[in-house]
Amino acid sequence: MEIHCSSCGTEIEDDSPKCPNCGTIQESFVYKSRIAAAALAFFAGIFGGHRFFLGQWWGVFYLLFFWTYIPWIVGVIEGIIFLSTSQKNWNKKYNQGISAGSEKGTVVILLACIFPAIAIVGILAAVALPAYQDYTIRAKLAESHLVANAARGAVEEYAYDNKEWPANIDQLSGFKSPQSEYISSVEIENGVVIVHPTQSLNLSGAVIYVPSASDSGITWSCKESTVASRYLPPECK
Repeated sequence: MEIHCSSCGTEIEDDSPKCPNCGTIQESFVYKSRIAAAALAFFAGIFGGHRFFLGQWWGVFYLLFFWTYIPWIVGVIEGIIFLSTSQKNWNKKYNQGISAGSEKGTVVILLACIFPAIAIVGILAAVALPAYQDYTIRAKLAESHLVANAARGAVEEYAYDNKEWPANIDQLSGFKSPQSEYISSVEIENGVVIVHPTQSLNLSGAVIYVPSASDSGITWSCKESTVASRYLPPECK
């Protein structure tokens, strides 16, 4: 489909941004600013704002995954790439070679984005680091639960054979307190299994399993554990 130049009336292709006869840039042409795209990448990149600005439909993927913060990281990187691209190459890629002159403001945009970026990284680190530390401690404390499970089996065997709870760990011939980096000691007090974590975990309290006997058998509860609840599995809280 052809249209007429808004200045000289020459017939031109409808997608042509510039008249080949008089050089007039057509009113239908929308110039895509490199500085504007970079600013959107920094400040709205998490939602794909810069991609929608450039007319790229796949910015929708940024919307789908914004909650992971990955689009924000990608947006910051893309914003830096935009600012590092020469004006000539930018116009060739996004403006069909049409130039609107040299765009200013690269340094201002970088300075305006660096400080918010640092603040956001700090916030993310403040949230992620404690969560990671808690996860690490829970993973190490899991060994206490495994040892407690082994001790529970020995307690149950003793109870079935002797019709009473073992008074201490010495009465459990089939169980020995393990040597572990994360377990200080294991105690048995009238059937109750108590596992003490080592000081290396910086935890106070112990993992405690209390037995209960009924006609249907022996059940266990770890709700009396004195370790901080955030480090315990759901059944112990």
